[in-house]
Amino acid sequence: MKLKIKTYIILIFAFALSIQESNAQKTHVKLEGIVKYDSTYLQDINILNKATNLGTSSNENGLFTIYAKEGDSIMFSSVVYENRIIKISKTHLNSKTITVYLEPDYYQLDEVMLAKKVFINWRDTAVTKGTILNNDGISNRKAPNARKLTDPNANAGGINPFAIFTMLTKKGRIKRKIRRLEQEEIKQLKNEFPNTIKNLYGAIFFKEALHISEDNIYLFLDYCEGNGLNQFFERDEIVIKNFLILQAKKFNSIKN
Repeated sequence: MKLKIKTYIILIFAFALSIQESNAQKTHVKLEGIVKYDSTYLQDINILNKATNLGTSSNENGLFTIYAKEGDSIMFSSVVYENRIIKISKTHLNSKTITVYLEPDYYQLDEVMLAKKVFINWRDTAVTKGTILNNDGISNRKAPNARKLTDPNANAGGINPFAIFTMLTKKGRIKRKIRRLEQEEIKQLKNEFPNTIKNLYGAIFFKEALHISEDNIYLFLDYCEGNGLNQFFERDEIVIKNFLILQAKKFNSIKN
């Protein structure tokens, strides 16, 4: 008889516990979220529900899914961005969505800024009349003799077609030369970009933020260069470091 009573008590307790767990699960709502910095979608942001201690991370489009109830605190953390905590409200639960904007952690980045290349468009620059912008062999030549070009009697040999062609194409050749010099300088900056990053950020950034040993820094930069690192040489630091973090995860998975 006592055994039956104990069995009934255990069954009742288990039933009550299952109802309680079921009700607790019903209070949690599935939220579809997105993490951004300005117009940039942020990947691999750590997302944790501090109430349930369950978390996830954002994908390459900044998207994530997490379960929460009203009053839960959701923490968003990253190496590059400031940590942010969002408290879930009825608005979040009703819309079943959450959009989070993060800001760069400038203190953590030690305020290291890349020196961007400055282009001067000489064609649109206001200068004093008579200023020589590019003193090369072309500009050092004497101006064509107008009399020889217009007066048949001034030059027994007649009009010089080459002199006329030189005069008419002078501006075009100067523009092409400036454009060629700009292209060569851009090419040089791209080639030096990996080494520039290494010198600016230092070995500590690669070791602590990216988990790249000092012996593998140049090997890692070669890997990044093969995945398009050089195309980021004019982008801001946040975008560059976000790219390096993503590549470091892939690189470390291959090395391991």
